[in-house]
Amino acid sequence: MKLNKINKIHLSKLGDVLRRRQTKKNYQVYNLYCKFYCMSKTKIPGLTSQSSKKGMSIAISILLISGIYVIAFSIEQYNALKVFGQANNNTTTTPMNATQANATSANTTKPVDGYGGPPTGPLTAVRHVFDDPTLRVYHFCKPNDKIMMVCQLYDSSSPNATLIGVEYMIDSKIYQALPDREKPNWHYHKEEFSPDRANPKFPFLNDQQQKEWLSKLSESYGKVIMNWNPMDTLPVFPPQIQQVQHPFMVNQTVNNSTEKYVGSFNQTLKY
Repeated sequence: MKLNKINKIHLSKLGDVLRRRQTKKNYQVYNLYCKFYCMSKTKIPGLTSQSSKKGMSIAISILLISGIYVIAFSIEQYNALKVFGQANNNTTTTPMNATQANATSANTTKPVDGYGGPPTGPLTAVRHVFDDPTLRVYHFCKPNDKIMMVCQLYDSSSPNATLIGVEYMIDSKIYQALPDREKPNWHYHKEEFSPDRANPKFPFLNDQQQKEWLSKLSESYGKVIMNWNPMDTLPVFPPQIQQVQHPFMVNQTVNNSTEKYVGSFNQTLKY
C-alpha cells in the first residue's frame, strides 16, 4: 500500500471522528492536520533515498495523528467541564427561613440536650461555694456513658443564670478505685444530703419522688469544680475544687433566712 494512500486512510478516519464531535475547534484541528499532511509530501533537502523519505513521512504521520487525537480528547473534556460548570452556576440554593432552621436544629441531637434532671427539673443544694456557702446552687444533670452523671451548676434558676461550675458524680465502685490522693476531692452524698449540710431539694418533684431520688443518689460521690466564683464580677481565677465536706463549709450557719438564691457577682478584686 502506498504511503499517500495510508495517510489518506488515517486522514479520513480522523476526519470522521472529529466531524462526529461537531465542534468548531475540532474542525480547526482537522484543517490543521490537513496542512501538516500536505507539508509531509513536500520534498525536504537532504533526503535522497526513497526509503528515507518514506520513513520520515511515516514518522511525521504517526506523530501528527497521536498529537491530534490527544488535542481532540482534551477539547472534548474541556467542553464537558465547561457545560458542567455552567449547569452548576445556574443552580441556585434557596436559603432556609428561621422556622426551617429551627426545625432542623431541633431534630439534631446536641451535647447540651438532656441537662434537665434529675428526671424533671434541677437538684438544688447549699454549701457548695467556699466563699459563699449560703448560695443555693442549681444542678442540671444528665446521665453519662463514662461515669454516673454530669451536672451543670448555675447560680439561680432564671433564664439568665450564670454557669458557675460543674459537678461530676460517680458510684462507690469507681470511687474505691481512685488514687488515695484524689479521694479528698470527692464528697459522699449520703452524708451531704442531710438537712444541716447541703439540704438538697427538688423543686419540680413531690415529696415521694424526692425521697426516691435522694435514695438513688445517696450511695454516689460528687466532685464540685467552680469555674466562676459567683461573688466575683469576672471569671478571672483558675477553676477550684470545692471540698464541700471541709469543716469550714460544714460549720457555716445556713438557714432559710440566710439562704441566697442568686449570685451577687459584685466583688471586684485587685488582680
